[in-house]
Amino acid sequence: MRNWVIGTAGHIDHGKTTLVKMLTNIDTDNLKEEKERGMTIDLGFAPLLTPDGNTISIIDVPGHEKFIKNMVAGAKGIDFVLFLIAADDGIMPQTIEHKEILKLLGVNKGILVLSKIDLVSDSRVSELKAEISQTFSDGYFNDFPIVEVSSKDSLSYKNLYNLIISELNSFSNSEKYNFETSSFRLDIDKIYSPKGVGTIVSGTSIGNIKKNDSLTIFPQNQKVKIKAIQVHGKEVEEVFSHQRCALNISNINAKDIARGNILTSNTSLVCTKILDVLFSKISTDKIPKNNTKIRLNIGTAEYYGKLKYLKDEYSDDIFFQLIMDEYICIDFDDIGILRSLAQSELLGGIRVLNPNAVSTKKNNAKYLKKLNYLLNKKINFSEYLLEEGYFVSIQNLKKEFNLKDIDISKESDILLFSDEDLLIHKNNFEKIKCEISLYLDNFHKQNPLSNGVSSATINNIFFNNLNLIKLFSEVFKEVDGFISLKNFKVKLSKDEKKMKDEIFFILKKEKFNGINKKDLDNLFKNRLFKNMFMYLLNNKFIIEIGEIFILNGFYKEALTQLNIFFNNHDKITLAQFRNLLNCSRKIALIYLEEFDKNKVTKKIDDYRVLFS
Repeated sequence: MRNWVIGTAGHIDHGKTTLVKMLTNIDTDNLKEEKERGMTIDLGFAPLLTPDGNTISIIDVPGHEKFIKNMVAGAKGIDFVLFLIAADDGIMPQTIEHKEILKLLGVNKGILVLSKIDLVSDSRVSELKAEISQTFSDGYFNDFPIVEVSSKDSLSYKNLYNLIISELNSFSNSEKYNFETSSFRLDIDKIYSPKGVGTIVSGTSIGNIKKNDSLTIFPQNQKVKIKAIQVHGKEVEEVFSHQRCALNISNINAKDIARGNILTSNTSLVCTKILDVLFSKISTDKIPKNNTKIRLNIGTAEYYGKLKYLKDEYSDDIFFQLIMDEYICIDFDDIGILRSLAQSELLGGIRVLNPNAVSTKKNNAKYLKKLNYLLNKKINFSEYLLEEGYFVSIQNLKKEFNLKDIDISKESDILLFSDEDLLIHKNNFEKIKCEISLYLDNFHKQNPLSNGVSSATINNIFFNNLNLIKLFSEVFKEVDGFISLKNFKVKLSKDEKKMKDEIFFILKKEKFNGINKKDLDNLFKNRLFKNMFMYLLNNKFIIEIGEIFILNGFYKEALTQLNIFFNNHDKITLAQFRNLLNCSRKIALIYLEEFDKNKVTKKIDDYRVLFS
């Protein structure tokens, strides 16, 4: 038999705690206040042994309406319910409310238990059974068998025990109820700190965990280690899915943990104030109003906030956005209960569709389509990428839609760039290509002497500073960091060729001295001179060193003279290099400092040596 967690449900004082005691011989009313009031306030737990030696966990949840959050906390992880209805009281307000909550939380296996039958007549029992059949006739609880028990008749509880084992065995043999999960999660419902032991947390396990394994506790985002494990008071090396357990954890103090915190191996849990949810109505079929202030019971925690409509009108699927007062840590498909803040009225249930929600206006068609993808757990990648209009990160897509893998092998209109971890629809790729082509074409017309636009500028304008222009290499070319159209070439006019010759003449005349920036400012007053000079500079016919511009050939000649000198010498002084170039001390220093910068030479005291 797989591990099972059984929960009790029913109105206050209908015999839930008595039933647990009769089945397990354990009194789950373990608080002094519970003893005094005669009702369960917090969760109670007890082990139920099976004939084959396994242990079933039973959670006794409170029935009083003021303690409904504990009832929801107890229902987290419950597989099977013992739903009690006292024969003397019959169906009461919390009977209906617990029925609605179990339905909203998806607990659809169990037994209806008629308690206290010794207090009523046989005709009353028959009448109550008919009433129950009508009340529970919505299809969800139709398969629940009805069993009669009395605290004065121990055999009635023996019969109930046998039915429980029979029902659980039949479900265990069903493939539907044999499930595994890749990650571990424990929604903490109790925290202890016994002297000399450290921090202990308890809850119902989802997934398996072993002693000495490491987990993360949220919202603290704190790494902890499992020092010891107990299941129903017994030390074990491993806890399996759907077991009540207590974990002794290290690296965190008990006072830093609160009920509702989550201990998990899933490090991608989202902590947010905004979440998109699918709303499930209760039997009254009412939908809460927009901006209703709510309390959300989810996992073992309670949060406050308000709900926001995402559509003006709803027909089938009801999508709400919950705006919480504080951060809440959640995962995809977490389920919870909504209650009104003022009257604590049950409003309905929710399933988390999108823990990565963002604030949006009502009737946002694109946003609603995304929620439909999440609801149906099926995404049309081609349609989605086309609407996105841009590159989409594969990792972000997996995170956004809770996907383990993305298969686009049959999607002929999607382009995959695996090195960049990006997807894009072919139509969007072509659109971006056309936009860049138009931009470059206009640039070439306005700047005919320029080699193109810097790749940094293109990536800034079109790709949010990501280096993605390289993905368009079939259409554009990149030379020395400048992007141009593939077929673009600079073509000099007659006047431009003449100006080019004039600039060469001036710089050849100046030799190693070049032109300083101050003189160049005067020459730049001639627009044609400036344009042609910049063309020669961008194409490295002219280079800038220090505060002068020289022909590239003179720089190479100076480097050659330096290397010839070092063939016969170990070092060179500024004066020696000045004599080599036959220039001023100031010009010689500009060259040497450029050589130092380019790691050709290295300055030591008042001389230089070759860099090594």
